Amino acid sequence: MRLGIYGQFVVNVVSPSGGWSKGRPIALIEERGAPRCADLLIPNDLSDWDLKRYVANKFSTFARPGRAIRRLDARAPGLGTRAPEAVP
Repeated sequence: MRLGIYGQFVVNVVSPSGGWSKGRPIALIEERGAPRCADLLIPNDLSDWDLKRYVANKFSTFARPGRAIRRLDARAPGLGTRAPEAVP
């Protein structure tokens, strides 16, 4: 799940199948260079909505008037890409 954080940077949350995270979701901050791990302990088994809310809460200090956290990779089954959705 890729989330645009108030138009400032992108956080990509992935769930690896092994390695050091032991399957726990990890957040990568995508910047101009290589992605780097965000210092977040993300709970397992969150729904997409709960995961967006969790990340939105953790990055709330970056909030700016008129800006929102938006999902950048939202898809509707059989309908292709739909418009990005904001997280309140």
